[in-house]
Amino acid sequence: MFQKLLKGIAIFALFIGLLIGGIEFWFYKNQEEIFTKVKAAVNEEISGSLDIESFRFRPFQDGFGFNFTLYNVVLRDSLYSQHKTDVLNAKLIHVALDFSSFYKGAIRLQNLVLQDGDMTLFVRKDGYTNLSVFGPRKPKDKKKDSKPDRLIDKLGRIHMHNFGFRFADSTTGKNFGAIFRDVTNRVNYADSAWIANISGPIYFEGLTFKPEKGGFLIKQETYANFSVSYNQKDRSLYIRPSSQLRVASQDVIDIKGNFDLSEKPAHFNLGFAAQKIQVNTALKLLPRQIENVIDSIGIKTRVNTRVTVEGIFSHEPPSVHVDFETDTFQYQLPIGLLKNMKARGSYTNQFNKTKPPGLLNTQVNVPHVSGAFETLPFSFDLKIDNITDPIALIRGKVKADSASINGLLDPKRYVVKGGEAYIQIHYNGSLRNFYNPKTDQFNGKLTGRAYAENLSLDYVPRQVHLSKVNGDIYFDEKDFLLPKLDINDGHNLLHVKGGITNLIPYLFGSPRILKASLDVNIPNWKMNWMEIFVGKRRASQKLNRKKFKLSDLLDNVIDQMEIEAKLQSNHLVYHNFSADNMKGMITVKNNTVSLNNFSMKAFGGGFKISGSIFNPYTSEPPRLQIAGNVTNADVHSVFYSFNNFGQKAVTHQNLKGKLNTEFKFATNLKNDATLLPKTMKGEVKLNLVRGEIIDFEPFLKMKKLIFKNRNLEQVKFAPIKNDLILTGQEIEIKQMEIESNVMTLFVEGIYSFGNKTDLSIAIPLSNLSRRDSTYQLNPNDPKKKKGSRIYLRAVDEDGQVNIKLAFRKKKPKDKKEDEEEEENDDVEK
Repeated sequence: MFQKLLKGIAIFALFIGLLIGGIEFWFYKNQEEIFTKVKAAVNEEISGSLDIESFRFRPFQDGFGFNFTLYNVVLRDSLYSQHKTDVLNAKLIHVALDFSSFYKGAIRLQNLVLQDGDMTLFVRKDGYTNLSVFGPRKPKDKKKDSKPDRLIDKLGRIHMHNFGFRFADSTTGKNFGAIFRDVTNRVNYADSAWIANISGPIYFEGLTFKPEKGGFLIKQETYANFSVSYNQKDRSLYIRPSSQLRVASQDVIDIKGNFDLSEKPAHFNLGFAAQKIQVNTALKLLPRQIENVIDSIGIKTRVNTRVTVEGIFSHEPPSVHVDFETDTFQYQLPIGLLKNMKARGSYTNQFNKTKPPGLLNTQVNVPHVSGAFETLPFSFDLKIDNITDPIALIRGKVKADSASINGLLDPKRYVVKGGEAYIQIHYNGSLRNFYNPKTDQFNGKLTGRAYAENLSLDYVPRQVHLSKVNGDIYFDEKDFLLPKLDINDGHNLLHVKGGITNLIPYLFGSPRILKASLDVNIPNWKMNWMEIFVGKRRASQKLNRKKFKLSDLLDNVIDQMEIEAKLQSNHLVYHNFSADNMKGMITVKNNTVSLNNFSMKAFGGGFKISGSIFNPYTSEPPRLQIAGNVTNADVHSVFYSFNNFGQKAVTHQNLKGKLNTEFKFATNLKNDATLLPKTMKGEVKLNLVRGEIIDFEPFLKMKKLIFKNRNLEQVKFAPIKNDLILTGQEIEIKQMEIESNVMTLFVEGIYSFGNKTDLSIAIPLSNLSRRDSTYQLNPNDPKKKKGSRIYLRAVDEDGQVNIKLAFRKKKPKDKKEDEEEEENDDVEK
């Protein structure tokens, strides 16, 4: 029974096959006539012309059925003679018709191949479109209950090979173009909706919504995998969320969207998403104007992004909203490198909803940016308005510990050993050009605060140790303000306030002078700075902004900065020198430290001084130049304070009295701030009152020669006034009367700190009368300048100053002088 059933089915199938084969054979034999009728029918349905050069029936090419290949197909609208643009021009179109629907009077395509051709659609400025070719030549009457005619009820598969599609709307400037390299489109029709699945390589010539803004996907090779549907009832075109576009870099972009064509102008909403796409790749998909603007910011990284584009097909640009999250990236600043940066935020071209979308209505909002400036970690938030000339609002903070700061420093020069620093920044201005070198202006408003907590810093070359650095610094694009900064240099507590001008512009290359104005209060100052002022170090190098080092920046800023500082100290100590109530101005400029109008209480009197220390940081030694005056000072304290001026003949142990003097002094210095005696030059106006000299060795030696019974161990002097000139290690002493309680003598010659002392000492014979305690000092007595004298000579011999009798050569000028010389010679003999 079952075998008979199978046999019956086989016979029925054979009958059907023979029937279909017969129909196919009949169709093959009559294909020319059928082709002519079909072409005529199509031309009746369109407002234009369809021309096909040749036609071939291929029943077995796409399976057994009605399969046709059309060659050199040209479709033109009714106004072709005016614009000379084909709607369709294809070298080959292959059509496979559904066998069953053919006998019902409907044309249903189950396969369509378009090869080596183009479809071009346009809208002229007068509103005419060549899409009118698909309208009927003559209007037809329709019954109320009739269904709309459809040329094609169903599509199966459309394959496009090297087939271009272009659309240009002259009324809006929109322009779309693409070449389908080898694309398959599978089409289904159900419930008034066409559903198409498109896959294959597509070369996009460009998608332009607004000509002046440029186009998207300009000259881009892609691979498309789209799922698209069109609902005839509500006239809506959907790009389903499963759609993807893979670009040449192999980055994949997810696409979805909706086009509402029920109204004019049509509305659309598109969404794009990509994971880990290179910014450079994404920029190439954007209009050239936007690409250039974003690319100028200079961010190179991968980014996760979601894009929403919403608008209407009109002259107005669409609204664009982008959410993004970057991978780590770097950003080069003129003063250093931002590293390991990550950002999360959004972009919109319609920040102000009351205004139309556009570049002037853009905003980038990045609420979280993190990274490190070289080794300093930071975080900030960022807003950018007007992407054509980016105006940024940045608020951020930096927290730096000793380890992160040391990462910026040369350990051979600077070492941070403890503490923390914090920086808060607020910036509102240009993002692309912080500083305009042509106008020497900062393109924005910068404010901020930096503060230190127990920061410790060593400057290794000079062994400077700063600790307990605490305080605030407020700054803007020009000035740094120091309302209070406390520093400990290892010996002293410094209270600093003031400001620095032009620091930020200088870092960006401004030619303006970098200046600091400070007020420094050191309550108890154990001065240890002189060695720093004169110590050798290498001159700072020109900043290499590509290889940033904070050490180089610090050295460069210190060398180039002009400093004016008001110094005051309740008590100052430098070696043996001690002073109270010190006040003065110090300036630092061009490797010169200048002291201006320093005054203090010292040596039991007053001391004023001005001068400079020039350190060229070359083989040339530092140079010290000072001038000042001492009033009512204890000469013992003066000599002790200045270490007896580097000599041992007359020391503080030998001297008493009150000193008033004016002086000028210059000398080269060693790197340890000691003097180079051979380079000394100076002038001294000496005024010593109530002077005493105690246990002065030359006087004790003199006692062995003359006045053996007089108290030369403690000699009191009348006021001594004289001008002294210092050259090298030698002091030139002009003839000077020394009136004392022991004797009156006249001294002139050279006193040397080295080994060239050569003094002439003249003692009038009137000194032969012994002076007791009742003797009244009477300087400048004319009687003492007359009469015979004893001559002595103080000469350096083998490092010792010895005093011996001197014999003068006779150089008589007149009779009176001859008599005096004879008397003197008799005494000397």
